Amino acid sequence: MEKSSKTQASSLTVFGRQESLCLKGIAIIMLICHHCFMRPSRSKGQDLIFIIPEPIWNYVALFFKICVCIFVFISAYGITSKIKNSSVSEDQLPLYVRNVIISRLIRLLGGFIFVFLLVDLFGFFYDPGRFTEIYGTSFPGSVEYFFIDMLGLAHLLETPTFLGTYWYYSLAIIIVLIVPAFYLLLRRMGTVPFLGLIAVINFTVSIPNRDFWHYLLCIAVGVVCAHNNTIARIVNFQVVKSSKTGCFIKFVIECILMFLLMILRQGPLMGPLYPLWDALFPVIIAAFCCEFIFIIPGLRQILIFLGIYSANIFLVHNYIRKVWFYDFTYSFKYPLGIITVLFMISLILSILIEQLNFTLQSIYQFPGQQECSAIDSTSIRTDYYI
Repeated sequence: MEKSSKTQASSLTVFGRQESLCLKGIAIIMLICHHCFMRPSRSKGQDLIFIIPEPIWNYVALFFKICVCIFVFISAYGITSKIKNSSVSEDQLPLYVRNVIISRLIRLLGGFIFVFLLVDLFGFFYDPGRFTEIYGTSFPGSVEYFFIDMLGLAHLLETPTFLGTYWYYSLAIIIVLIVPAFYLLLRRMGTVPFLGLIAVINFTVSIPNRDFWHYLLCIAVGVVCAHNNTIARIVNFQVVKSSKTGCFIKFVIECILMFLLMILRQGPLMGPLYPLWDALFPVIIAAFCCEFIFIIPGLRQILIFLGIYSANIFLVHNYIRKVWFYDFTYSFKYPLGIITVLFMISLILSILIEQLNFTLQSIYQFPGQQECSAIDSTSIRTDYYI
């Protein structure tokens, strides 16, 4: 009995909060690479030096769009785990789910609105014409567009947005709202019927929002993996009795699977089977990283650090790369130099934003915030993916 409880406890921590932060740290690096070099036009007019041929950079950077499905998977997994691991009774579950949805939305939009207003304040002085350029000059239309954008709904409602990168927040809101429903449906139907139903809907029903269509199956897979503890099952699975030989075999197999998925995802069926590829990849990379990458001392701590600040890096990096400092970003000539400088500037800004946010929270305390330490506050506010 004792051994069984230890095994269960171990399995539950295979892909916990710290591991999700590590995975977000990897995904945010992928995101920077993707946005910088996904196609040659991203560096149009810039004189760059490619030691590795540019087409290879473009191919890998385009594939790194999988960072989005990783974020989606972590979000669905985290919300499901929160509900699943609660100790509430069946009668109290609807109220608990409602509270989870409300708290997640507040957490999600609170972080976004804070950065959104900071950026707009900077733009008011540095680029005062951008507001009217984006939202227009009509009243009250421009003000309405502004508030819709500030609430992360611009992409969902197809209204103007201050930065195209904000599209993810419409998807993130949908994830928060739909995951609890998916979880309750999964409990009633079982894994195979549930995934079959979502797959049929995904590939037969016309969904106007293309991004929701892309990641509907990925959301469902994240819910299933959290409910069935799939990542822990994969990590704890032994190919052979010898632990060293088994680890080596699993390492090779999972590397081959990720490589094959990259080839398939970038191949002729990339478009028609987009939801499938982006539903499978997060499961494999999460299991692979939990077993072979996150256990590396030093690297784990670095990835957790990057994961904590990934939200604000996501929000600010394209203002530097694309909107206001395009020439500066690509002036470092070498791709690795460009990525490193952009990432470091975005990280520094993210840290400063978090410090400012914590300072303001300390001055203007909200109910329930007194118990939060600086680290807790940072972790909670930037935890918008899970």
